[in-house]
Amino acid sequence: MTAFSSLYSFNESGIDAFEKVFTGQVDGSAIDPIDTSLSTRVPGTTAFSPGDYATAKEMAEDVLGSLGSANLFDLLPDTGLWAWLTFVMRDQLFKKGGDGNWKVGEVHRWYPSNPNDWQKGQRHLVRMPVLLLKSLGNAADHLLCGAPSVLPEIREQLTSQQDMFNPAFQQVARSLYFDNESGALKRGAGGKSGGTPRRLAKVRQQLDVTWDLEDLDTARIIERLPGEFSRFKPNPSGNNSSSSKTVPKPVVSASMQSNTSGA
Repeated sequence: MTAFSSLYSFNESGIDAFEKVFTGQVDGSAIDPIDTSLSTRVPGTTAFSPGDYATAKEMAEDVLGSLGSANLFDLLPDTGLWAWLTFVMRDQLFKKGGDGNWKVGEVHRWYPSNPNDWQKGQRHLVRMPVLLLKSLGNAADHLLCGAPSVLPEIREQLTSQQDMFNPAFQQVARSLYFDNESGALKRGAGGKSGGTPRRLAKVRQQLDVTWDLEDLDTARIIERLPGEFSRFKPNPSGNNSSSSKTVPKPVVSASMQSNTSGA
């Protein structure tokens, strides 16, 4: 794996080259991501070496570890940075087809759209996992336990709206769907039947009307869920592999709130 002395941000020419690579017009090997005509260092960031990540959480931890003194929330609108990260981690994020071109899927998975355009921005395979881990900590385990190359159904369902970035709500989802022992989702958590994340996303709107989720701990919210969620609820005795303990709530900075308020 190539090691970089810092994180970089593509300039206009770099983004143009990036787009050509991901649309199959140019081979990625022809692009030098630290060519000064294509990119510039991001001030305050430190060394970064892309790895073979088993999960999106591992990838996000690596990126966050390289931010150094830079503020993530100030960098969310930096299209060049997230494009650069996508480019240098393309081997971890995408596979090549028989024609030699990257199988990148729909554009918002690889091109970093405006973060205030929530429906598009939440689909990016790098920026969104980094934002989730920074904002929610371990309460995002259920959203980040899959491979970096996969945009899982649970993440799409439970981050489709800005107000789903409620730590209390995500702690509930983690307790329901994440298996602490295996480090993966529980069986059936990716379906569409009763009690699945798709249904939790709808039930959340009812909960918000009835209670202030910030005033209830995880166990109390789970107690109030309809019976359809029973198969995912943690064992009250604590012997279940998914504990009902509340995941510590991370501090969300004022800058994050200001950066995401317009979404």
